[in-house]
Amino acid sequence: MLLLLFFVFINPLYAAQTSRTVKIEVPEVIYSSNKDTFKLGNIAKITGGNQHIRRILSALEIYADGNTISRNEVLAAIGESDASDARIELYMPSFIKIEAPDYEGNFTETSASSTSGSNNNTLSANELSALIKSLSSWNGRVELKINGSIPEGRLIDPPSITPGVSGVTLRFQDGGGRVRPLNVNLTWLQNVITASRNIKRGDRITQNNIFQREMKITRPGVYASSPAEILGFTADRNIRQGEPIVIANLTSSNIIKKGRQVKIIARFGGASASADGILMEDGRPGDWVKVRRSDDRRTTLRARIINENTVEVRVE
Repeated sequence: MLLLLFFVFINPLYAAQTSRTVKIEVPEVIYSSNKDTFKLGNIAKITGGNQHIRRILSALEIYADGNTISRNEVLAAIGESDASDARIELYMPSFIKIEAPDYEGNFTETSASSTSGSNNNTLSANELSALIKSLSSWNGRVELKINGSIPEGRLIDPPSITPGVSGVTLRFQDGGGRVRPLNVNLTWLQNVITASRNIKRGDRITQNNIFQREMKITRPGVYASSPAEILGFTADRNIRQGEPIVIANLTSSNIIKKGRQVKIIARFGGASASADGILMEDGRPGDWVKVRRSDDRRTTLRARIINENTVEVRVE
């Protein structure tokens, strides 16, 4: 779900153009049973600069306040470090949430080479799948191909996973401090809304011409996953029987008024991020309109309306 990037918004994604710039990206949510202190390198993606600076930043102690970590806490830790003179760009919201993973406890050594789990007392592939779903906030199903054996110790990286990626490297740290990687191939599946009969351009979507089926997903958010998202919408093109319904190929007759609070989704390569926002113009699903983040009155963005609650910014 890659780390979930919090955007400042588009231009900063291109700002790190020199090798001297260090970019620190912290997701909106991290999943950990520990809610006290964290190493910055365990909750953030740190890129750019030189290896010495990255090591200093990765080792910084970041203190949580209850179930949150503040941006000011991260900035203060950087300012007091030997890396304070480096050119640093920090991408994170004012506060990030700390949530407990679905699976808690230590990981123990086990062997696995397919999606089937073992029946012993060690971590099974099914338990690892549940953990990955938690890290990605995925409401569908995930199939795994585990390349090797699950290391002993606790999972320390990544703090989040972007749904749709074909693979991820998990890193585990044992009691002696040794870090071992585990490569996992991922297949993401989700129930999507599909045409139960041919739908002609201009036809309205009704309960009688759709049904749900599970399919492999590589680009989350493209297909409708709930009838409530599209009932009453009109097809902009012909949709064949059995074809999954793409939200962008539908139009709503309902005008969504400016001032409405929406969720802004940004996608950059295989990564995605979200923030609360406000519509600055009226529009219908599929229209491109101006939108701004709720916590930033100065910056406006161009976004496509997905539905009455969601807009999407695409970063090429």
